[in-house]
Amino acid sequence: MTFPTTSIELTVRGRVVAWLAALAAGAAWLGGDANARLAAAMLTAPLVIDFVHKRRGLHHTTIRVGARRTAAGVGYTETLTIVHQGRGTLRDCLLTEQRTMRSEQPALLPPLAPVQPARVPVRQRSMQRGHVLERVFLLLAQSPLGMFRSRAAIHVAADLVTEPARVSLRSDVLRSIDESEMAPHDRSHLSGPEFHSLREHHAGEDARAVHALRSASLGTLVRTVTHGRLPRTIGIVLDLRRPPRRELHHGSRRFEWGLGACATLLHVLRHRGAEAHVLVLGDQPASILVQGPAHEAELMMMLAAASPSPCRSVQGELFATIQKLEHCLWIPAGAYFESPEFAAMPGKVTLVGGDDE
Repeated sequence: MTFPTTSIELTVRGRVVAWLAALAAGAAWLGGDANARLAAAMLTAPLVIDFVHKRRGLHHTTIRVGARRTAAGVGYTETLTIVHQGRGTLRDCLLTEQRTMRSEQPALLPPLAPVQPARVPVRQRSMQRGHVLERVFLLLAQSPLGMFRSRAAIHVAADLVTEPARVSLRSDVLRSIDESEMAPHDRSHLSGPEFHSLREHHAGEDARAVHALRSASLGTLVRTVTHGRLPRTIGIVLDLRRPPRRELHHGSRRFEWGLGACATLLHVLRHRGAEAHVLVLGDQPASILVQGPAHEAELMMMLAAASPSPCRSVQGELFATIQKLEHCLWIPAGAYFESPEFAAMPGKVTLVGGDDE
């Protein structure tokens, strides 16, 4: 078992002064010069004074912080409650956290009186996706002369969930969702989508939406745009498996992009009022019907802790519900683009990946 303590280390300034003091002392010892002895004493004095007056009770400080859920790369302000349990007022201390303040400057704390809680706002940004149950803050003090640095690690039991970073999706992926909209019954007495407008037809799009009469009169292809509501449920398949004979690389760019694409699609669908049936293919396949904030939080927790998995077949019953959906989005986060399950999917399936990253 390790006990918290305060360590003391030389700063860059202290190392320079210590080397100069050592050189002066060596010259005084070898040459017996009085001026060299005086220089050695003058250089050693600030080192001794700073070491004697250095703070050694930083580890007697406690920090309280609440649970935090954020997306990777998104800045936020965390409010910390800091209580110094030692003797005397703690002054001129810096606070940092390697996980969330790597790109931020250490925060200068106000004077901390003994046993008096201080609420300190700190700007943070979690860059690494994951789920941790313990956070580690560092307290640093360099006063009075900055030759030595007092350092203490403060461990805090706190839940930090960093969801995948949101990504930009290709326009045709979002368009595939828009084109699957269905008109609500209270808008029209007719079945099917409701006409909204006309626009230019782009190469590669479904030709069935081309407006023949208007295209003939304009001399160029135009297509109809319909508005309505999304289908009640849209399927999302997140494939975490690597192709056969491919090494697993946790945290690779393609893998992280795939997780971010899943989180982004879920946000889009939830914002438009649709439900998402998410099937995660990995070491332990999971099926989640996202119908509300609780299910969304459960899926985001799963994405925060996800890792690539080896190639393995998936039982057919897992696809029973997904195969009945009118629209499905397939995300090969593990770069398994030629999976037999994807090839066997009937109906309308949109591949989210490849050139999207």
